[in-house]
Amino acid sequence: MADRWCAGNVLALACLRLGHTTKYAKGADLLSPELTAPLEETLVRSLDEDELRRALAAAAVALVAELERTDSALAARLRPTIEAFTNRQTAAFAASS
Repeated sequence: MADRWCAGNVLALACLRLGHTTKYAKGADLLSPELTAPLEETLVRSLDEDELRRALAAAAVALVAELERTDSALAARLRPTIEAFTNRQTAAFAASS
């Protein structure tokens, strides 16, 4: 679920930055393939633990990349928190196995 939240917000941030509508992702179809192609990696292909971790990490990378395009200072501040969250989720998955 976190991976979809991140990917949706990446689309919304890109739309906002480029002046497209953000409501209900209506501007997402106007985004270039350079912006949307990396989000394909956020799609969960199976429900096994490694796959869920991979998708979450891809979503975190995409979020930080869009933040860097939008506001590099904000990206620098948030990157450690986003990476820590991703690492905590990975550790939690590992501990529950």
